[in-house]
Amino acid sequence: MITRVSSITLEVPDIESSIGFFEEHIGLTVTERTGDRAYLRARSVHHDLVLVASQSGATSLHTLNFESDDVASDVARAVAAGAKDHGPIDHAGVDTAHLLEAPGEIGLLIHSTLQTVDAAPALRLAQPAHFSHFNIGTPDPASLIRFFVDLGMRNSDWIGSVEEPLIGWLHCPVDGALHHGVAVLQSPDTRLHHISYEYDTTEQIVDRVDNFVDDTHFLVWGMGRHGTGGSIFAYMNDVSGVMVELGTGMIRIGQDPRWNGPQVWPLDDPRGVDEWGSSVPDAWMAQRVDVSSPATLRIEA
Repeated sequence: MITRVSSITLEVPDIESSIGFFEEHIGLTVTERTGDRAYLRARSVHHDLVLVASQSGATSLHTLNFESDDVASDVARAVAAGAKDHGPIDHAGVDTAHLLEAPGEIGLLIHSTLQTVDAAPALRLAQPAHFSHFNIGTPDPASLIRFFVDLGMRNSDWIGSVEEPLIGWLHCPVDGALHHGVAVLQSPDTRLHHISYEYDTTEQIVDRVDNFVDDTHFLVWGMGRHGTGGSIFAYMNDVSGVMVELGTGMIRIGQDPRWNGPQVWPLDDPRGVDEWGSSVPDAWMAQRVDVSSPATLRIEA
């Protein structure tokens, strides 16, 4: 089964600047570089982000990356759910990896358990504990949510309705899983909306926000507390145009009394997006990163 949503692979126009952003403002550390790729970790698994140097000067999503305890079975499950199979590939930090294409030409990488590496060097500001989740936009969120359910993910919450959600959230089928590793957003086109990292405390996020905000850099949204998931959040833009959420305190499925099963939040209930009272900014809704079809990817590790 899918045990964890582990990372994404992201193509960026200036890989050195992107590495600098994720080191300075998120707290990741380069584990290794190979070819045109950099693998960055939060703490002690091989990577929580993969960056690929762009040859076109554009930012795009390559793959959404899932850790599995049985890659062959989960690949078969994905194909049965409607994914296209692009075959096994080499991928640093894992023994086995398989490239697929979900509906909407969205790249999926299903891989074996990430290798453990030496703990990342201590930093002036706190490192995130791990990758938290991605949010992917699509014109038909209900269908993409069904695909992820067929892959083995489980529904957490929706805003709007099950049949026509504005957003839907899904978690991995393991005890203690984050409330969501996958979020699917209603969008005019297929796009990566944001990625998120989980920190240990609110104070760590405050320190990170203070380190980011200056005369030219401000938050896209936050700080606040999501009703769906329960996490305290702050959103910022990186140098390549990707929105990154810093979060803490997300509900753990099976371990947190705040979650009593999947819930549909009405569109007019502001607590779903922020229990503290802010509204979703237009700038947050407008975020987008293009998605590259797996058929066009440079897939060498």
